[in-house]
Amino acid sequence: MSPTSSRKPKLVGLLAAIFFFALGFFMLWQRYQILLETRDREMTGIINVVEKNIDQSLKYSYSAALSLALQIDRDGKIKDFERIASELVDENPNIDAVQMVPAGVISQVYPYEENKDVIGYNILKDPTRNQEAYIAIDSRKMFFAGPLELRQGGLAIVGRLPVFIENEFWGFSAVLIKFKNLIDQSGVEQLATDKYRFQFSKIDPVGGKEEFFLGDSKNLDKSYSEEILMPDGDWRIYIIPTEPHQPLNAVIPVAFLILLMSAALGWIIYNTMKQPAILAAKVRKQAGELAKSELQFRAIFNQAAIGMARVDSNSGLILETNKKFQQLLGYSNSELVYMEHTNISYSEDKDENIQLMNKLRNTEIREYNLKKRLVRKDGEIIWIKLNVSALWSEGEKATSHIALVEDISARVKAQKERAENERRFRSLVENSSEVILIIDSNGFTRYSSPSLERITGYKELLVAENEIFSLIHPADSSILIEKFKECRDNPGVAFPGIKMRLQTKCVKYIWVEATITNLTLDKSIGGYVVNFRDITGKQEAELNLVRSYDFVMEQNKRLLNFAYIVSHNLRSHSSNLESILELYGIEECEKERKNYISLLHNVSRNLDESLHDLNEVVSINNNLDINVETLQVSDYLEKTLEVLQLQIKRKNVRIKSQVPQDMKIIFNASYLESILLNFLTNAIRYSHPDRDPEISVKGYMQNSSWVLEISDNGIGIDLKKHGDKVFGLYKTFTDRKDSRGVGLFITKNQINAMGGKVAVESEPGIGSTFKVLFK
Repeated sequence: MSPTSSRKPKLVGLLAAIFFFALGFFMLWQRYQILLETRDREMTGIINVVEKNIDQSLKYSYSAALSLALQIDRDGKIKDFERIASELVDENPNIDAVQMVPAGVISQVYPYEENKDVIGYNILKDPTRNQEAYIAIDSRKMFFAGPLELRQGGLAIVGRLPVFIENEFWGFSAVLIKFKNLIDQSGVEQLATDKYRFQFSKIDPVGGKEEFFLGDSKNLDKSYSEEILMPDGDWRIYIIPTEPHQPLNAVIPVAFLILLMSAALGWIIYNTMKQPAILAAKVRKQAGELAKSELQFRAIFNQAAIGMARVDSNSGLILETNKKFQQLLGYSNSELVYMEHTNISYSEDKDENIQLMNKLRNTEIREYNLKKRLVRKDGEIIWIKLNVSALWSEGEKATSHIALVEDISARVKAQKERAENERRFRSLVENSSEVILIIDSNGFTRYSSPSLERITGYKELLVAENEIFSLIHPADSSILIEKFKECRDNPGVAFPGIKMRLQTKCVKYIWVEATITNLTLDKSIGGYVVNFRDITGKQEAELNLVRSYDFVMEQNKRLLNFAYIVSHNLRSHSSNLESILELYGIEECEKERKNYISLLHNVSRNLDESLHDLNEVVSINNNLDINVETLQVSDYLEKTLEVLQLQIKRKNVRIKSQVPQDMKIIFNASYLESILLNFLTNAIRYSHPDRDPEISVKGYMQNSSWVLEISDNGIGIDLKKHGDKVFGLYKTFTDRKDSRGVGLFITKNQINAMGGKVAVESEPGIGSTFKVLFK
């Protein structure tokens, strides 16, 4: 063999070795890149699943915080916290506790026992915690703070939703997620095989340093890790290969192999021929790994707790669904695949969904959510909460999207029933003839039903502390105050049947019957509930009935007295007549018989006078239509004194009048003349024989009524002896022959007939005073 020929194979071999070496290392470099890309794609897929799980958990937490915030009324009061909080926490495994934080101070928590140490804690005044709270206030969006060590112990995430009432910051509705719960919900433990580990970090808002929460942060080299940034809480989640140099380690043996194969042309050729088979085996291995990743994704997709469907964004056809979605609608997966999503939408809800789908398809939005109705296979209509997210990268054309479906039928039904109950209750209250008030412990009216205006004229009672009692009649306010005191000491006990007079807007009093119940311990009421209704007609009827009863009893009393008088007096006269006629019949002497005739005349005259007196009494008592008018007492007094002028002069009577000009009464004119004449005549007639008569006439106001007082210094009356007979018919207290005992009886009946009263004060030998109290 010539040197040339011997060198040629060497040259060819050398060239072949160099070529193979270069080709082998080029392919090895490509292989290395494939391994890196495969690992990065796998890490990206896994961390995207973790991100979606955490994002879904945070969305559930946001829904819980929003539901809690909706319980705050326009006055900033929290309604039914315990019940709503228990439903949110007990039915949602994504959250561990909820808090109400008015003005930054934690005032209510659920569950209470394990979180009670945090009550009263002001997060806005804690410089180590308040920065993330202010981020939520400034952005007016929910912000998740932490992980941080809780005052009650443990590491947790705190989501704070700022609440504004009429554009004024009220406070937060907050949810608390224990860090371990968040990690469990993210699926980290299931996805972290022996190939990867995870790390969770955030930038400390105070120190500005990155803190790590899942073990150590060694080998956190971005060359070998994938990370995502969660904007809701300024968090980073890393997925880190447990063997970051595994791709390089995988190609090093091949590099040595290529180097060895380059030493011999035959081995290089042989190796070159075997290389496709080796590469195919490695591709199959990578395909197996990808299939494993796909299987893991399918397991997560099918076992999700909410319905999930992948939909072609351009055609609207359903591409695949999970078990929960199929159970929700009653269809199998084969029935749902390639069905248009509009076929399962309720007809009235299609338009809004189609408009949002068009925006998603045109890349105007990346996601949307709404409440809508779906029609199950059996025709039943269910309410769902729909969350739609695009599956294509930004800047790319629309391909498909994922739809997350949560069944909220029970929640919507409960809301409708609650709204219906509220409308029914409101209708009952607004159309009731009974007024409902809620008065707090300070005396302020917190609520008044619409019937208040119908009954009292007031639209609402804008009265300050305890001024509500100023609307109650003075005679009834003490009763109401006592009832409030009793009610205060007996929470939950109703005190009915409180009758009182209430002043209306037109400044008149009406009768009302009230019931008071102390419900200050009821958080939804927080005050005294006062129910009252107008019973003016009923009360006036009862009062008229009482007055009628009293009038009838008085008339019966007078009738009995009158019957007694008639029986006694007429019997006396009839006995006299009978005795005289009997004597007249047996008397033979004409002179005596004439004397008996004279006696008959006297008895007859006395009988006529008695009948006249009794007729006068009957006339007064039976006169139901007495004419009344406004009379000035001083004018009638002057007229009476003119009539008695001769008697006054004859007895040298001194009259002292102190009747004011403004003393005006509503009375019958004839009765007033008779009363003045009777009292003044008696004062003159029964004057004391040892002194000149003095008569004093006074008029004055007493308890809003006029009083006429007539005093004399006459002989007086022994009231101890005759007190109950002073105003009796035919009751006399002197030996004067002109005393008949009729005047005072008639005067009293005239005064009583006009609704007035008369009283007497007298001492024998001193004088008498008669007081007339006009109505």
